[in-house]
Order: sequence, then structure tokens, then C-alpha cells
Amino acid sequence: MSKAERLKAKSQKQLEEKKQLEKQEQEEKAAAQVSRSAKKYRRQAKNSDSAVTLILKILMTLPFAWSGFYYGGIFTIGILTGDMIGMPKRTAVFFAAGSLLCLAGIILAFFSKYIIQFVLIAVGTVCYMHSAVYVITTTQKKLAEKYVTDPQVLVLDKTYMKYFYPMTAVAAISAILLAVYLVKYFKKKKRIRQQKDNAPVKSIVE
Repeated sequence: MSKAERLKAKSQKQLEEKKQLEKQEQEEKAAAQVSRSAKKYRRQAKNSDSAVTLILKILMTLPFAWSGFYYGGIFTIGILTGDMIGMPKRTAVFFAAGSLLCLAGIILAFFSKYIIQFVLIAVGTVCYMHSAVYVITTTQKKLAEKYVTDPQVLVLDKTYMKYFYPMTAVAAISAILLAVYLVKYFKKKKRIRQQKDNAPVKSIVE
């Protein structure tokens, strides 16, 4: 091989190496851009709180304030002090435990801890409604056994339902918040995966 041919081959090799280097730099820049975009999206998704979820959180406090805090507190104190004759103390314990668990779940919901808030509110609602159903059924039995003429006493069980049943709305809203969170989470995972799949990759041959 002549000197001119060697120089030409060397020059061509250097040119190919330069092209490969430029291509590698472009790929690295593209990968870094995808990584920055993914991090930015994750940060925005984590910190952002849509108007829908905020409204749901505020709405969740209303039935809790009515059923859990106000009437839950009244019945807990009334049963523990003996003002409500015939109601076992455990009923007050379930009322109090259920209300406290739901309160903790609502607080966590405002900090966007959607999975644990759902667990706490679900357990709390079950505890609360356990006592609520006991009070209602016990009242219905007493009304059936005794002759009652007072119209307000006759509908006492239905009045208790109005006191207690709104608590189930707290659990329903909690479930909706969890569903919204899961939808957003899986959409985010899908978007990040698509960004990675669409990013340029280095050829295996190279």
C-alpha cells in the first residue's frame, strides 16, 4: 500500500470515528433530555394537586364533621357516661376508634398519601358503622317491643340513620381519591416508559 493510500485510509478512519463520536454525543444528549423530562414530570405529578382532588378532599370533611366528629362524639360521650341506657361500652369504643381513624385518613389525604388514607378510612368506617348499626337495630327492637305514641320517638331509628349514614360518604370519596391517584400513577409510568422506548439507542453492531 502506497503512502497516499495509507493517508487516505487513515483519514477515512478518523472521519468515521468522528461521526461515531458525534452520534454517541447526540444519543447521550437525547437520553439526558428524556431523563430530565421524566424527573420533571414525576416532580410535577407529585407536587401538583388538581382542582378535582382538592374539592373531593374538602367534600370529605363535611360528612365527617357531621357524622364522625359531632354525632360520633355525642354518642361516644353519652354511652360512656351512661346517659344512653342499654348501650354497651364497646359501642362507644368503636365510635371513637372509627372517628379517629377516619380523621387520620382525612389528614393524610391532604398530604396526598392516598393509599394509606384509604386503608385508615376504610377500617375507620367499618368500626364506626359497626356501632352505628348496633344502635339503630337496638332502637328498632325497642320501638317494636314498646307502645310509643310520640311521633319523634317513632322515627328515632330513621333519625339515627341520618346521623350515622353520611359517614359512608367519607369512605366513598376516599375510594375515589385512591382511584384518581392510581389512574395518574399508571399514566405516568406509561408515559415514562414510552419516553424511554422512543429515545435513540446505540446500535448493537456499533
